[in-house]
Amino acid sequence: MEITLSTREAAAAIGRSVRTAQRWAATGKLTAVKQGGRWQITVAADVEGYKPFQLDKARQLIEDGGIAASVRRPGIWTAVSSDGTTTYLVHAARCSCPAGQRDRQCYHRAAVALLQSARTAA
Repeated sequence: MEITLSTREAAAAIGRSVRTAQRWAATGKLTAVKQGGRWQITVAADVEGYKPFQLDKARQLIEDGGIAASVRRPGIWTAVSSDGTTTYLVHAARCSCPAGQRDRQCYHRAAVALLQSARTAA
C-alpha cells in the first residue's frame, strides 16, 4: 500500500533535517509531488490492517519525535506512550505496550512500518 508522508515525517525517518528531505524530494531522490506548496513523499508501506486513527496517531508520534531507533539493537525502536510517562520497545512484528502484549496491532508498530518504509525509499 502506498502512503504519503510529509517532509517532516520523512526527515524523522531518515535522520536528516526537513530541508534535506525537501531537497531530496526536489531532486528526485525521494518519490514526491508538490501539492499546495508542500512536498508529499510517497512510500510503499506495509500498513494493511491498521485503522485510520492508528495511522494518524503513528504520524503524530513520528512528528513529535516520540519514537527513535535503538543504537544497540537493530530493528528495535523505542516509543513513548501517549501520556509521556512510559517507553515501549517496538519491532515491526511486536510491541511491549499493553495492546502489543495482547497481540493486537498498535500505532507504535504502524509508526515503525512508516519509518522503515521511508528509510528504504531514501
